[in-house]
Amino acid sequence: MGDGYSVSFIVPSDRRMKRMALCVVYSSTPEIVATDCLISVLIVNYTKCTLHIHKHSTVISFTDIDWQGIMSNLGSGEKVEIFLSFDHGLVVKNIVAYMW
Repeated sequence: MGDGYSVSFIVPSDRRMKRMALCVVYSSTPEIVATDCLISVLIVNYTKCTLHIHKHSTVISFTDIDWQGIMSNLGSGEKVEIFLSFDHGLVVKNIVAYMW
């Protein structure tokens, strides 16, 4: 769990991660729709010094090809941080990453 616009974690070493879900806790006005405000997702692997940037059109649900590219850069025990970028005044309180 991370405060604000990012969440960092160590990739679990006891099992192979197959999927990841990001849950975002935010505050906004009724006029602001969160899915319309998401601009991009930045995935930084500090261990390997790599990053992936995904624009709005691909971040709501990654394709299998996108996911394979992401997973090829995430190895057991590596330190990773995911940043979300929003527009239109959406204020992010927390981000939680669930891996399975």
